[in-house]
Amino acid sequence: MSLFLPEHSAIFLHIPKCAGQSIEKALGYRHHHRYHKLNDLPNDIENYFRFTFVRHPARRFISACKYNLRVAIATRNQLERAEFKTLSPTKKYRLHLANSEPNYTSIVDNLVEGKLKKMLTFMHQHHWLQRGKPQFIGRVENINTDFAILSNILNVKAKLQRTNESNSSVDLGHLSKKDFRRVVEYYKDDFQATGYSRKHSDF
Repeated sequence: MSLFLPEHSAIFLHIPKCAGQSIEKALGYRHHHRYHKLNDLPNDIENYFRFTFVRHPARRFISACKYNLRVAIATRNQLERAEFKTLSPTKKYRLHLANSEPNYTSIVDNLVEGKLKKMLTFMHQHHWLQRGKPQFIGRVENINTDFAILSNILNVKAKLQRTNESNSSVDLGHLSKKDFRRVVEYYKDDFQATGYSRKHSDF
């Protein structure tokens, strides 16, 4: 489910790796991974104010890579002790990351081959935009200004503090121009839906 804010008759469409945990915390909610899902939005969705935040698809991809590698390293022992067939697609991929020497090229390979399509952190942003039809769309790159606007709309006094930021100590190398173009092609619908520049020079 997405995050329901009944006191505001609002729904936060939490797109993974788009500062959602920071937004939830600022609004006074504890994060739960079920808030990413959209399979139980109400039939009367038009009666709710829907809002979300988006992010440059390539920057979001990089954040997702670092996040999954960081979690893979932290949970490696637990993943290795588990029966492989019982693991979710996400945990199976994290086990792969923990037991290999990944870099951006290898993860982009997995992305374009369709191996990551069931992982929420790599899923297209337009999935949430199409299903939730948000009336307010903020940008992570402009989060302070956009969150202030959202706070006024919701009529709340909230202080935004960034949480769950990607760990800079996780090293995957450099996203090359070639891999950038492959990421752009894979997320072309997201670029069209969000209006971000597809130029490497604007990245």
